[in-house]
Amino acid sequence: MKRKGLISLGHTLFSNVINFNKKSKQPQVSLPLIYAGSWQFTDELSNRTHYLEITTDLRILIDHRELAGQVQTLTAKELIFLDGYGYHLRIDAVDSKPISVYDEADNRVYELVDELDHDTPCL
Repeated sequence: MKRKGLISLGHTLFSNVINFNKKSKQPQVSLPLIYAGSWQFTDELSNRTHYLEITTDLRILIDHRELAGQVQTLTAKELIFLDGYGYHLRIDAVDSKPISVYDEADNRVYELVDELDHDTPCL
């Protein structure tokens, strides 16, 4: 009788642990959706503000012009885009939010900030 009780208790505890793990997992966000949105960044050397837009189908636009090229790598931490000139653009993300863009052509990293005004012209 004790053995059946222990087996039943073990089974119940194991089932509860499995169910807890299933409930505690956060729903996964589609990787393209992590990067979709609009941001701005400032080039400190030229003192120009630029606008970066990434669409849900991972097209990349800078200052409202689409870049020719293709996505090479897509993870929850980075999106790497190879442009038509052979340079990489890397967008880094933390906690499912893009935080910076590295431009291989300039060898510079730019901090991304949420775009506040879509109609503001480039400086």
